[in-house]
Amino acid sequence: LQRMQVEGLEVSVPPQPAVKTYAFKLSPPSLHDLRSDATRIYDALKQEKIDCDQFDINALRELSPKLRELNWEVQAAVRGSEIISVNRPGIRPLGLAVDVGTTKIAGYLVDLATGKTLASRGAMNPQIAYGEDITSRMVNAMKSREEAARLQNLETSAIDQLAAELCIQAKANRDEILDAVIVGNTAIHHLMLGLPVKQLAFSPFVANVQEPLDVKACDMGLNLAPGAYVHILSNVAGYVGADHISDLLAIDAANIKETTLAIDIGTNTEVS
Repeated sequence: LQRMQVEGLEVSVPPQPAVKTYAFKLSPPSLHDLRSDATRIYDALKQEKIDCDQFDINALRELSPKLRELNWEVQAAVRGSEIISVNRPGIRPLGLAVDVGTTKIAGYLVDLATGKTLASRGAMNPQIAYGEDITSRMVNAMKSREEAARLQNLETSAIDQLAAELCIQAKANRDEILDAVIVGNTAIHHLMLGLPVKQLAFSPFVANVQEPLDVKACDMGLNLAPGAYVHILSNVAGYVGADHISDLLAIDAANIKETTLAIDIGTNTEVS
């Protein structure tokens, strides 16, 4: 029986979430006020000096019945200039943090208002059936689009299941998860996003992309808030990924004065 290591020292960090929530009571439409349901949300946010000019399509599909079900009293979640969710007032804005390792996956549910971790849980990475080493998995992914899609689906389904279990543990609903961050090594990153891996598997081991990405959770097969994004940290190189970047961020490496050694021991080991 494998034991998942998800415990650790929690550092208190003042939250600065990318998603903000705003609660308000809307006036219902009438023959004298024929503004669309979306326009009512835009106008209410303008009253709060929040300028939004777009609505996530999935949140928009739920909007009209939800406004009437909630008797026009709602809480809107905004990321940048986009409304990503409209829900009942008073729900906790939650964030999902996931570290996808070659062997194991660790997930954390965080209160975005307080920064407190509400639940933590681990799971085996089901891709291990395709090889314990990452190279074997990339070789399988290179065989065909179907094989690559199968590996991708194994990974994202495991993350989605982990999110569901974390919500049960924290007595929360999935639609309360407004934002997510996922890290992993460069190969895990590429397999998870369905990116080509051939150029990564052979010398000089070049990544498809190094820059950080913001991807809609629904496009990855994750069932979170309707318009929630997944932020994926940058890769360093072919075999040094976003998981090591997250280590350096966690210890605030940029501001450490003395010489410090950071070691990430996993299936592979990265050292800074």
